[in-house]
Amino acid sequence: MKISKKVIISILVAAVMILSVAAIPRGGVDAATPRVMLTDYDLGGKDIYAGDTFNLKFKLKNTSKNKVMNMKCTVYSENGEFIPVDSAGTLYVAELEGEAETELSLDMQSMKNLKEKSYKLIVKTEYEDWAKSYKVEDTIYVPIRLKTEVKISETYIAEEEIRLGDNIEIISTVNNVGAADIYKVSAEVSGDCIANAECFVGNVQAGKNGNIDIITKATALGRSDRNNNVMTVTYEDVNGEVFTEEVQLGNDGKIDVIEQDYSDVIVVKEDDAKHLTDIEKLGIVIAVVVVVLVVLLVLRRMKKRKLEKDFD
Repeated sequence: MKISKKVIISILVAAVMILSVAAIPRGGVDAATPRVMLTDYDLGGKDIYAGDTFNLKFKLKNTSKNKVMNMKCTVYSENGEFIPVDSAGTLYVAELEGEAETELSLDMQSMKNLKEKSYKLIVKTEYEDWAKSYKVEDTIYVPIRLKTEVKISETYIAEEEIRLGDNIEIISTVNNVGAADIYKVSAEVSGDCIANAECFVGNVQAGKNGNIDIITKATALGRSDRNNNVMTVTYEDVNGEVFTEEVQLGNDGKIDVIEQDYSDVIVVKEDDAKHLTDIEKLGIVIAVVVVVLVVLLVLRRMKKRKLEKDFD
């Protein structure tokens, strides 16, 4: 039995149509659900500060069973907060099999003027299959931190000569030279020759400074080559992370504390004895005169009694 050419052509056309229908995903080519989607990303595992460069790695998965082709990924930020490094921010994948996954990588740099918050990074993916083209956007959130940096101005000890038991005033300044505000700033002094003391400074905005003024006491004798005394400044960032800065007091942490000098007290007492008022001097003269008169009177009476005794 011979089969005509028309029958063979009809069979081939029918087979092609059946295969074409089988290749179309459920819901048709106009299905709203994107078939390629962002499944994971990594920002390098460390904090990103304003102005830093970081490596972005992300994974795209073809969730359908059909192959997609000519996949182009463009990474950008909404308002230019991030820019690609050494590229246009576009990546290309020739094809991605059904249910397969690919990992892409791109170096990005954050702008220096960013505030401390999370910013959006958009991944726009464009691709096509045998039927049509598709486009989808995914969002990556990048948290930006600001660097804290503090400098302590030269610390000044008000007393030139420090004696045991004296009060000591320590003055300094906390300068916030970083990009972020700092919080709960406090300062504490301690050491071999001084008592522990502290003061609370408060919050210090970026570019501003806070004053340190601490009153402590000299508690032990010490030569400047045999003791160590420090001031510790403590503060927090916006996330509550605690930082400390330590500076040496005196001459590289050395403070001379000497014995108390009581010679001034003796001199004052001697001076008090030498510097009498006119009334005090008059009182002394009268007292002396009275004493002399009393003595003379007693001697006269004694002499009179002796004469009377001899006469009898």
